Amino acid sequence: MIRLFIHLNETEAETLARWAALEMRDPRDQVRFLIRQELLRRGLLPDSTRQPGNSEPESQARITNDQAM
Repeated sequence: MIRLFIHLNETEAETLARWAALEMRDPRDQVRFLIRQELLRRGLLPDSTRQPGNSEPESQARITNDQAM
């Protein structure tokens, strides 16, 4: 496992925490989820690496992304 340290300003950290709470995730899990989704979207990670329970309904993703911005 590789550890990364990501520096967020206060607004970014608070927004991430609110978004994670809405999806009932720990903020660290939310960051992992976001990174995994983006890697999959860009084709950098094969679909076979999808983990059960890590998908979200399209309507939920749209609502959550709008609220987080």
